[in-house]
Amino acid sequence: MFFLSATPPKVVHQFPVEMKPEVKVEYIKMWDKGKILYDLNCAKCHNTKVKKIDIYPDFSPSQIKGYEIRVQNAQHEMSLLEEAVTPEELGLISTFLIYKASNQIVRK
Repeated sequence: MFFLSATPPKVVHQFPVEMKPEVKVEYIKMWDKGKILYDLNCAKCHNTKVKKIDIYPDFSPSQIKGYEIRVQNAQHEMSLLEEAVTPEELGLISTFLIYKASNQIVRK
């Protein structure tokens, strides 16, 4: 039997299994904030759409680190929406991207 769901897909986190539960709780908070910041500042240029569904890019750790360096470039900061991201916000965005499960569609 096949059911269609009206629930939109969501992005999920994927932390290392050896991460201690109390540490994971804090990382989930940072990941959630990073996702919001990514959606506000980065998604417009970096996400793609497939059948009206936003697909978040899978960046490698070295790409994320390289991006941290590039985003400090004033020219890139000018192209960001409204205002530049702070180093703290960039850290939260990086946490989101590092621990985002790789591209897949997950339904609640």
